[in-house]
Amino acid sequence: MKITLRQLKKLDACTQQVVLFRTTFGESVELTEDVVKEHGAKFEINWLAEKVLTPKQWANYQAKRAPLDADYQAKCAPLDADYLAKRAPLYADYQAKRAPLDADYQAKRAPLDADYLAKRAPLYADYQAKCAPLDADYQAKRAPLYADYLAKRAPLDADYQAKCAPLDADYLAKRALAFWEVINK
Repeated sequence: MKITLRQLKKLDACTQQVVLFRTTFGESVELTEDVVKEHGAKFEINWLAEKVLTPKQWANYQAKRAPLDADYQAKCAPLDADYLAKRAPLYADYQAKRAPLDADYQAKRAPLDADYLAKRAPLYADYQAKCAPLDADYQAKRAPLYADYLAKRAPLDADYQAKCAPLDADYLAKRALAFWEVINK
């Protein structure tokens, strides 16, 4: 199967994929097993498959993908669970630190909300002006807590991404080969 840059544009491929295609292949490429093995994981194969396969080929592709998807999910499940287990106490700590700020903010805002509800639309601009300093103060106090949470979470995110990267690459390569097998039947 030959894929062209013009064809991708006509199919309304995203700019990122068009640029990647042009950079990798130029104006066109004949899809061979070697091309798919080398480059398939970099491209949005599912999108392409959905656009160019016949309904019968699409069903065949989906059938080939199903065990790959299940295998990938099974391999990622313990990584996901470990990541979420490590992330949970960080988020709980962040929420606990944020709770008094939220309560103080709500307490200060409640009378303003009541006043607003009583007067409604004519005083909306006044309400916004009164809330703005409270909102800004709240956000200013909350921001370092969230930044601390993100900083603590960053090593977990990086470790999780590092563990998932080879699984992702393997899955994407297998998925690309499944596409190639379908178009060559």
